Amino acid sequence: MGSLGARIFLAFALLISMSLAITYFNVIKDVERFHLAHTEESLTQKARMLRPFIRQLLEEGKDLQPWVLAMGKPSGVRITVILPGGKVAADSEHDPATMESHWSRPEVQMALKRGLGMSQRYSTTLGRKLLYAAVPVKDREGHLLGVLRVAYPLAPVKEALHPLFRRLLLENLLLVLLALSLALLFSRYVSSQLKTVADCTQAMAQGDLTTRVPETGVRELKILARSLNSMAASLQELFKAREEERQKMKLLLSSMPDLVVVTDRKDTILFANQAFFRLFGKEEKLWQALRTPRLAELFTRVWEEKKVKEEVSTPRGTFEVTAIEMVPGKEALFLFHDVEERKRLEKMKTDFVANVSHELKTPLTVVKGYLETLEMAKSQEEREAFIKKMEKHIQRLISLVSDLLLLSSLEEGDTLYSRTPVDMEAILEKTAQWAEQAARDKGLTFSFQKRGTPRPITGSPYLLEQLLINLLDNAIKYTPQGKVTLSVNYREEEVAINVEDTGIG
Repeated sequence: MGSLGARIFLAFALLISMSLAITYFNVIKDVERFHLAHTEESLTQKARMLRPFIRQLLEEGKDLQPWVLAMGKPSGVRITVILPGGKVAADSEHDPATMESHWSRPEVQMALKRGLGMSQRYSTTLGRKLLYAAVPVKDREGHLLGVLRVAYPLAPVKEALHPLFRRLLLENLLLVLLALSLALLFSRYVSSQLKTVADCTQAMAQGDLTTRVPETGVRELKILARSLNSMAASLQELFKAREEERQKMKLLLSSMPDLVVVTDRKDTILFANQAFFRLFGKEEKLWQALRTPRLAELFTRVWEEKKVKEEVSTPRGTFEVTAIEMVPGKEALFLFHDVEERKRLEKMKTDFVANVSHELKTPLTVVKGYLETLEMAKSQEEREAFIKKMEKHIQRLISLVSDLLLLSSLEEGDTLYSRTPVDMEAILEKTAQWAEQAARDKGLTFSFQKRGTPRPITGSPYLLEQLLINLLDNAIKYTPQGKVTLSVNYREEEVAINVEDTGIG
């Protein structure tokens, strides 16, 4: 039996034993009081019954001793007659001549005062404890003739109760044994139920949240089991959700092109994504993987400043490292962003600007030369030829500037080029009207064909319109004669646009 079961059993045993012991002794006292009261009533009745005979004998002046001896044994009580002053006139169990004055006896004094005197005391004459009842004996005029006292030994009274007490004691012992047996069974049952609950909760505490407590036993244990099972189910769902989030985060970090590392305060790598492992290999410590003093300084600073951002050069490349203290004093996250690509793009941008500057300079120089030549031209034909050539180069300048503006807008995230719902039908109608006029001016036939139900799409209205204009402009420009056709086919999830011409290419 476990300690809890033993404690329950001991508590029940102590409670039952004390309760039955108190009950037993109270019953004994009640029985003794009842029997004593019955004996007192019996003695009182005998004293009052004998009093007329004693009065008659005292009034006649006869010797009381023979009569007292004759009446004492049959009645089973000791009879004593005491004269005023305390002299014993007669006694059924002792020689009255040798007896001392009894006037001061408690029962005698009580009888003289109250008419009835009762007392329990040890008799020095007989050497045993007696129960006394005394009544005054008076003549018809009310003069005191003496005191009649009857006594009964208490030992027989108690001896008469011994069989009853023994039977009560035996019954109480049997009740104690029965109660202790039931207490033992109950304590074992409760201990077994609690042990089952404890085993299940211990399994839950160790991480096995699939464990369930049997909902059996007493109502309170059922409620406890139901609560624990509900808590385990909630924790299981919570941990499942957290594990799913952790797996998603792990997958996200693993798929990131940037390098991600989590370390503890001792520089031990707790987590790193595949990009980090591919570049630096699998090492236990972060400094073993990178081996750069700059990173060591960054590692020291992050615990003090909470967030640090520095550019760190390593044998594997240059990185912009962002260090963040995740768990205060325990864990830190390091994010390595490769800036080599950014530097390469910056160089490409610089080269692009240089090339564009050259591209802009060339047509500007040509236009300037044509303007100077135009001033010296003599005929109208020469002037028109130079003007057409300048228009060509000016158009080239406009195209370059437009491309630069478009590139700048895309880099800055201009809302003009953001993806929004587009009314493709309106853009097509507007573009078709422009193309039809341009084709007519050049002597071409233009056709606009539609199939399917128009529906909105997502994109940049400006870029889509520019795309269609460029396609149609090229088709019209490079078609000397014939036909240009714009066709659109609305499908379930997309829109197919075709531009056909009868020109070359």
